[in-house]
Amino acid sequence: MAEEERSFRAPKGTNDVLPPDSHRWQSTMRLAMDVFGRSGYEPVETPTFEHTEVFERGVGATSEVVGKQMYTFVDRGGRSLTLRPEGTAPVVRAVLEHSLQRGALPLKLAYAGPMFRQERPQKGRYRQFWQVGIEALGSDSPVVDAEVIEVGMRFLGEAGVTPELLLNSIGHPDDSCRGGYLDVLRSFLRERTDDMAEDDRERVDTNPLRTFDSKERATVAVMKEAPVITDHLCSDCAAHFGEVRTLLDGIGVTYVLEPRLVRGLDYYTRTTFEFLAGGLGSQNAVGGGGRYDGLAESLGGEPLPGIGFALGVDRILLASEDEGAASSGVDVYVVAVGEGAAGEAFRLVTDLRRAGLGADLDLAARSMKGQMKQASSSGARWAAILGEKELASGTVTLKDLETSDQRELPRDEVVGAVLA
Repeated sequence: MAEEERSFRAPKGTNDVLPPDSHRWQSTMRLAMDVFGRSGYEPVETPTFEHTEVFERGVGATSEVVGKQMYTFVDRGGRSLTLRPEGTAPVVRAVLEHSLQRGALPLKLAYAGPMFRQERPQKGRYRQFWQVGIEALGSDSPVVDAEVIEVGMRFLGEAGVTPELLLNSIGHPDDSCRGGYLDVLRSFLRERTDDMAEDDRERVDTNPLRTFDSKERATVAVMKEAPVITDHLCSDCAAHFGEVRTLLDGIGVTYVLEPRLVRGLDYYTRTTFEFLAGGLGSQNAVGGGGRYDGLAESLGGEPLPGIGFALGVDRILLASEDEGAASSGVDVYVVAVGEGAAGEAFRLVTDLRRAGLGADLDLAARSMKGQMKQASSSGARWAAILGEKELASGTVTLKDLETSDQRELPRDEVVGAVLA
């Protein structure tokens, strides 16, 4: 068999997360769930695939995600299923299916998991990508909007990213608000259609708001002159947005008003926002979110206002100011030298692990020099050395790998010394 026939590669647009990068990757997701949990957001897991209709009805059949990016297939039972391209619609589907909205509101939920979109692969953008996010369901209070935004800002800060927050309101879809604005926007765009990029022209009638999100130079130039939604908000949406801004001002969250900010999914209403980070070039968004007060109804449920965000783990790691690898979880590396040391080393590693410490040992019969090198590369703080002298006296030499200080102590005092 030829070499190329025996070689397998990850599918185009996917990536393997390997040590030592995998430690930062896992650490970032654990940090997210910890930060979210401290604000009362409880973890939820939904299936990796859903009935296609969940996204067609929830995200919007005219959205680019549904129209061009979803991985959809028919299973052996003839059902159309789709690998989830985003996390909000599945969470809302789960809430409705299990009637969680009939309990205490608002529901505050958090998730971390893989999403799938068939996009053009580039740095920080993969076809399988991981997101962390939160959803708050059951309240249309501006306080909830402000809380969700603050949680996102705080997590990004703890993850080593200094984000810039873009903020906007796109109103609600009634004719008195966004519906009336869309008529104004369509009229403007129809007069400028010939000046726009060809791929964007079809959006004029189907989804004119999405033209604001175009990256095509010709369309961007047109949209700089387009009327903006904030000049057409109804009084209720304008008051809601004003209160969100006041709340953010009161807790010191800085933001940039961006009246041309839209989100790529059709379910958004009122407050929308995006988190940007430096060092990522033109694709500088690490995540974003907004309100989706009509999503539950579009999925066949009763009215249930909601707001949330999703953040890309790959983008966060690229933008992170902390480039060091996260701890591997190994606190003590046990070095065994000489006859009879291997068994005692295994017993010591087991004792350390049972005491809640991270511990590892050599499994490749390396020399002492090789084991000490392995101890240093493992990320461990301590090396516990077992040689002929230590075996004879029932002791262990404990070496601090940061300071190179070492001391000999009784075998049964090792765990206490490391924990001290």
